[in-house]
Amino acid sequence: MTLCLKWPGFQLEYGEGVLQLHWPSAAVLEVKAERCAEASLGPVPGDGSAQLMLRFRSTPSDATDLILVRVGVPAAHIQGAEHLIQRLRREHGVPDRRTDEDESADLSRLPARAPGWVLAPTGAASEELFDEVMDRVANDTD
Repeated sequence: MTLCLKWPGFQLEYGEGVLQLHWPSAAVLEVKAERCAEASLGPVPGDGSAQLMLRFRSTPSDATDLILVRVGVPAAHIQGAEHLIQRLRREHGVPDRRTDEDESADLSRLPARAPGWVLAPTGAASEELFDEVMDRVANDTD
């Protein structure tokens, strides 16, 4: 049975062990649900909406590379997102956010309350450039 969540700017389908996340005219991410390492839904203060967070491993092992997706969920669709998480837990053993994990250490550059983000590992050259820019900003006296 396929589960479909849809609201302006986003659509998620889950069926036959595959999650497909679709941002019209922007991107499509299709991933096997067995690669989902974590799923959670957290409230966004103030407007009754929530944020769906899905973390995927790129390989079946415990590799450190990951894909993290955060999607803003309007209040009217929270129940559907909760149903999706329950199915992922039941059908694929996907855990909730690990309580021993400090997310800020992993995702220090990712705004926690941003409505939608996709994050994947960066290359060494990108990391060096980011560090250089941040050093320049920190040492800028103007």
